[in-house]
Amino acid sequence: MNTNPRNLLGGVSLFISIWLTTAAHAADKPLPACNRLRFEPSPGSEQAMVGARLEGSNTSRTEGYVTLATITDAPAAKTWAEVKFDNAKLYRWLRLSMPTGSTAKMGKAEVYANDRLLASDSKGSKFAPFVESKDAVNDSAIGFDVFDTATPNRPAFAPAGSDLTQPTAVTLSGPRDTTIRYTLDGSTPTADHGETYIKPIHVEKNTTITAITIAADRPASSLPVAVTYLLKDQTKPGLFTAHIGNSLTGTCGSFWRYARTAGYAHHQESFLRPGSLTRENWAVATGDYKNDKMANAKETQAQKRGTQTWDEYWEKVGKVDLITLQPRDFDLDKEIAAEISFIRKFREKSPNLQPWLYCEWVEMKRARPSDSGTVPSFQMKKTFPALTWEESMSAMLLYVEELQHRLGEQLHEGKPAHIIPSALAMGWIKNMIDHGQFPGVKPGSFYPLLFSDQVHPADSPIHSSANGAYLVDLTWYSAFYREAPEGKTQAIETTFTPEQARIVERLAWDVVKNYPDCGLYEEGKESCGKPQFSNDGKTIALKSSTPGAWFRYTLDGTPPTRTCGYVYCGAISVQPGIQVQAIAYKSGMADSAVSSQ
Repeated sequence: MNTNPRNLLGGVSLFISIWLTTAAHAADKPLPACNRLRFEPSPGSEQAMVGARLEGSNTSRTEGYVTLATITDAPAAKTWAEVKFDNAKLYRWLRLSMPTGSTAKMGKAEVYANDRLLASDSKGSKFAPFVESKDAVNDSAIGFDVFDTATPNRPAFAPAGSDLTQPTAVTLSGPRDTTIRYTLDGSTPTADHGETYIKPIHVEKNTTITAITIAADRPASSLPVAVTYLLKDQTKPGLFTAHIGNSLTGTCGSFWRYARTAGYAHHQESFLRPGSLTRENWAVATGDYKNDKMANAKETQAQKRGTQTWDEYWEKVGKVDLITLQPRDFDLDKEIAAEISFIRKFREKSPNLQPWLYCEWVEMKRARPSDSGTVPSFQMKKTFPALTWEESMSAMLLYVEELQHRLGEQLHEGKPAHIIPSALAMGWIKNMIDHGQFPGVKPGSFYPLLFSDQVHPADSPIHSSANGAYLVDLTWYSAFYREAPEGKTQAIETTFTPEQARIVERLAWDVVKNYPDCGLYEEGKESCGKPQFSNDGKTIALKSSTPGAWFRYTLDGTPPTRTCGYVYCGAISVQPGIQVQAIAYKSGMADSAVSSQ
């Protein structure tokens, strides 16, 4: 067990003495500080590399960088060049950036501590830096998170099992010469936040413990570890859920952990393939995938990465309460055929299961058919291009609603499929951030705060946080457990302040509660205030005298209803030929009359 003499003896001077002794001991060991860069420029950008900077930061992926080395000579084409420099300080984040103003695309890079490879295209956690205040990735830079060399090993918990039959003393331990700090409220501890571990933690009720280790010779603390202990007599029965999709369904791979922080013994089993469409996953399940050489090669690679086979997955899945499918194939007939096949397959074991269609968001570049307005919709005569992120979220939901409609026409047995409107939560939080309505976050920080790349929300401490995943997972929680997450779930492994976490929790609940298809919507007698329009010539905004009202709108003259039209996410672009009509609605109230502009 790791103890801290400062707390045991109450002597600040003794703590400082031990800390300095630890630091001196650590100084005798060679630290893996980056002092060598190898790089290969992209074709044609050799001269543009002059003035490129290798930078290091211990603040975050996006801030606090200092220059470690500058490239002074243009490298030869199609060859690797090298820069050595003096540096004895460890940095968790390393970034190679083209000179300011350059638009040349970054090539390949490797960073070393002498001869020790710290990170490269194939080693470590590589990331593409974001351009703040713009919906873009900085292609003129490449970043690496070398957490495994810049941070101490994570703490260990005992007992390792987290289902307890009686009150238990939980012991935390860490590497030699480290201090452990922990919290019990779901927040992530830091050197300045949380309690210093000095003795076992007595757990006599459902408790989530989040802990880190801190070492004098490391510039950053370890990645956090969060464990939720549930007492047998206090545990609420959880759902057993099954999930089919790709990495965006994988975003919710830790959904069970958030449900667990609320006291639910949730169990989930996921069958995922990177980038797969539903029909590709069905082909894997039936064995047809092997008949396609390219597809078979892709499947072989997935298995090499440790992805389970369908037979292994199916053996683990018994009776389930619900299944989620991740529609993204714009060949609607093929998407629906695969959805029907999966639903019928799972109903062999679970006749009463509830199907859900998981409405994802779109990539940063927004280049899907839904973005171009070419996806048919039974709701309107004509659809229009989505010109903003918010409109892309509405358009993606419209696509999923079209699939749901056609699915209902073809699949008559069992419960009809519902929709998880996760895209709406993404649309609204971006709108809030861009308009300075998310406290403590600068406008333009949507991607740096919530995403690890151009499409995947941050869903692991390796990405510095689980910020994006927390919002998405809470839309699942709200839909499946039919209750508000605020005051129940804990924002483990996020960087959110308590105020920010509450906003995220309220948003997820607001989205699900006010989306009629989720089944929580309530009729009322008092009408919402009619939509009011404001137009600056580029964007149309909607508001109502009813606080918290939601809106559906159409652009082709079709009368909207609360289940017909685009769901408003904070912006409507002015386009030629549009005829905007809108309706306001809110759970617990009657719908407003239609307003036209």
